[in-house]
Amino acid sequence: MTISANPTTETLTSFKIGAVSRITNIPIDTLRIWERRYSVVVPIRSNNSDRQYRNDDINRLTLLKMLVDRGHSIGSIAPLANEKLIERLEIHDQNKIRTKSDDTKKNVRVVVIGEVLSLQLEHFDIAESDYSFTGLYRNETDYTANKQDDAIDVLIYECPAIQGDHVKEIDALFKNSGAKQLMLIYGFTNSAAKKLLRKTDFTYIQAPITIDHLNKEINDLITENNISEDNNFVSDLDSKAPLRTYSNNELIKLSSASATIKCECPQHLSSMILKLIQFEIYSDECATRFKKDGDLHKLLGNLTGHARSIMEQALKKVIEAEAETDSVKP
Repeated sequence: MTISANPTTETLTSFKIGAVSRITNIPIDTLRIWERRYSVVVPIRSNNSDRQYRNDDINRLTLLKMLVDRGHSIGSIAPLANEKLIERLEIHDQNKIRTKSDDTKKNVRVVVIGEVLSLQLEHFDIAESDYSFTGLYRNETDYTANKQDDAIDVLIYECPAIQGDHVKEIDALFKNSGAKQLMLIYGFTNSAAKKLLRKTDFTYIQAPITIDHLNKEINDLITENNISEDNNFVSDLDSKAPLRTYSNNELIKLSSASATIKCECPQHLSSMILKLIQFEIYSDECATRFKKDGDLHKLLGNLTGHARSIMEQALKKVIEAEAETDSVKP
């Protein structure tokens, strides 16, 4: 699924100078000076002569701001193409964003798909957080071509404009990713698409969004949904079912892992978990299709989710026990 832009969408996804200032952390007066003296970007003009900036303008301004913060004069870097600006940033920033292997305490894995956000985050280290960025991708094509097999806890998808028919495509991307939660950062949408979004479990936020704001939203999402590697065995059936521990890919691998895990318990457990996941999805669809019994189907789906969580805990214990047995063998 790739949401392509058209001329109308390009016009809609422009931002006023105040929004650009908040996104890039460049004061409005500075933006005007950079444009007048160095022509760093050429914003389009609205009918009432207001500056309107496109995503490409924001990307370039973000790069320039990063280099100015690192000691470069705007006059020396303004003539450079974006590729050259990125090369200079690479020289300054040899250590990229920490991944889960760099900090075991940051066990919540976040993947970002989006031009503006990925560009900003590549050279931005968010401290004192319970998560790490394990993938930053410019667009969905980049994600599909370069994604890792690691499980995803939170998928952040940046989309300039959302129409009604896009919501189903975004949901398909989310489900195929195996992520536990989706955070949607959008530029513009309409009432029909907004109505469809309300029926989903997505967290959706309208751009522009600062890095500090994004950090807070991610941490809030982690806290509210109890996203963690350390799931408790005790399950309150009246509460919302816990999020998934394993992606579909992980479960499929475990169901065929007889060569490495001696007993067949992981295979049986994985198969049962996959079946429970299917029933969760089925119940959610029934709740939407059959309004009269909607509450009943929601209850069935939630209880199935609790059952799935318990089986995931059982699978985790079996895998840990097998790992311990292998480690003590001579």
